[in-house]
Amino acid sequence: SYKIREQFYHFKRKSATLEDSMPKRFEYAFYILNLKEWNLDNLMYKILWNPLKKMGRNWQLLNFKFVFYFIGFVILSGLILIQFRDQMPELLRHQLPFFFAFSGFMIVVKAFTERKSVRLSWSLIITNHFAIALAISFNEHFSIWHHIWYLSGVIISGIIGYLCIQRLRNLEKWVSLDQFYGHAYEHPKIALLFLLACLGVAGFPITPTFIGEDLIFSHIKENQIGLAFFISLSIIINGLAAIRIYARIFLGPHVKTYHEVAKRSS
Repeated sequence: SYKIREQFYHFKRKSATLEDSMPKRFEYAFYILNLKEWNLDNLMYKILWNPLKKMGRNWQLLNFKFVFYFIGFVILSGLILIQFRDQMPELLRHQLPFFFAFSGFMIVVKAFTERKSVRLSWSLIITNHFAIALAISFNEHFSIWHHIWYLSGVIISGIIGYLCIQRLRNLEKWVSLDQFYGHAYEHPKIALLFLLACLGVAGFPITPTFIGEDLIFSHIKENQIGLAFFISLSIIINGLAAIRIYARIFLGPHVKTYHEVAKRSS
């Protein structure tokens, strides 16, 4: 009540601003646009997320075996070619980093848009890191210790995440990416352990991979815009794909109905 009394006895007219010189229609329009954050969410969906999802859906036309054949070919050929890096023509050696970076980008897009197999999506996320390491290995001299810094956290987190998925598959009938299953209700310890594995795979500062990502970017030259773009986008989508797996499996309303569930409409 004291605020109402203050307004009544000590009223001060609001000073004129730039907005007051505009018609009220423009003022209200700018206000609504600010509330909607200038429709940046819709813009991001149109120029980034929808094209990525469309690209990943095109991979759905390819069967499960073809995807792993492609990944095996990329990784195996990279390991073989890296042994003959110094004997390669200079033009070919300069194009290989971009090829492996783009291959890793396609792999992680498939992981981000996978709607069925949890293990397939998780395996693709781990494989993307190996493709990035191969790309940088062809770009510059990348010592074995840099590989260890970058891949040690990925390997450990990948194994922990795979064991969590396998344990959950043995305990539950419904484990997929087609909806939210809410298994954290019955398995909170597995959910916490898998969340830590997702953070480790995403490069969160709980594993040496966080430092390894800085080492990765330190080996990219300033004129390699395409290489930096695809590696950066791969790392970003990698983290989103990992958290998406966690959200689909452990978050949301519990798939079982033996207990009360808070519906969204309530």
